[in-house]
Amino acid sequence: MSKRSENALTILTYHRVAPEGQITYLPALSTEAFSRQLAWIKRYYQVLTLADAGRMAAEGQLPEHAAVITVDDGYDDCFHYIFPLLQQHGLCATFFITTAGLEQGQLWEEQIAEAIIDAPLDCQQLRFNTTDYPVHTFATRLRLAKTMIDKLKYLTIEQREQQVASLRQATGVRHSSRQFLQPEQIRQMAKAGMEFGAHSVHHPILMLEQDAVAEQEIRRSKHQLEQLLQQEVISFAYPNGQYGRDFDDHHIAMVKQAGFRYAVSTVPGSNTDINSQAFCLHRVSPWPTSQSRFMLSLLRSTQRDAGGSNGY
Repeated sequence: MSKRSENALTILTYHRVAPEGQITYLPALSTEAFSRQLAWIKRYYQVLTLADAGRMAAEGQLPEHAAVITVDDGYDDCFHYIFPLLQQHGLCATFFITTAGLEQGQLWEEQIAEAIIDAPLDCQQLRFNTTDYPVHTFATRLRLAKTMIDKLKYLTIEQREQQVASLRQATGVRHSSRQFLQPEQIRQMAKAGMEFGAHSVHHPILMLEQDAVAEQEIRRSKHQLEQLLQQEVISFAYPNGQYGRDFDDHHIAMVKQAGFRYAVSTVPGSNTDINSQAFCLHRVSPWPTSQSRFMLSLLRSTQRDAGGSNGY
């Protein structure tokens, strides 16, 4: 029997990164702030891929202050900004890909934001679902995009797609600009030592979907990435990621049956027993931009709920 590591694992999660001043449809951490955080992470942690961390923990060899950097969704800033900065700092990361973006070029949140923000300049008011919304300034459009994303997040895939189509029709914005990773970019990053995991196909709230749909979202995303990479994909990130609200034990069983070895949530905290927490690993989101606040936020996040052996 393998020896259990006594050391904890910190898993950090990121999404979008872009240069300061670059307009993005959704909020992004600046490349400058991300680079500073990577320097701090490198100073205080030993950074591993999730696969290596899991293997070392199972062998009782997980080092002190071990950490995994994860990046969700799969937008092209992963290749243009995140990947080069990781290489610059000599670090690796695990990227969780929502595979619908590979074909569609963006995900549903960006489709909503693009439809609202790119509406014609002479559009002062937007009627959607019998409600009128002001869109006379860029700021009001940004706020409306966030409001719509929050409203539509907890719909099924089918309901959400209908709403996105209706919104596009209301604004007249049909074109979807490509903002997602290309398959060749993923292969290049993997060749350079980056790890890739699945994040479902369409990023649904699994709790809202019928079992057959949820299972297909999990299994198909794994298969698509394995076909692309020509290697086994062993890790999964639950969309939205809150245990009991977005997924539960039923979906954990689906992830296990699909052949994954690890799955990450967005439940804050550290991972003190990777063997028992393997399918509901905790993650933290480090946003503060000063070194002292950054480290304090990590300390507080990893202490929160760290005592539970199951992670949920």
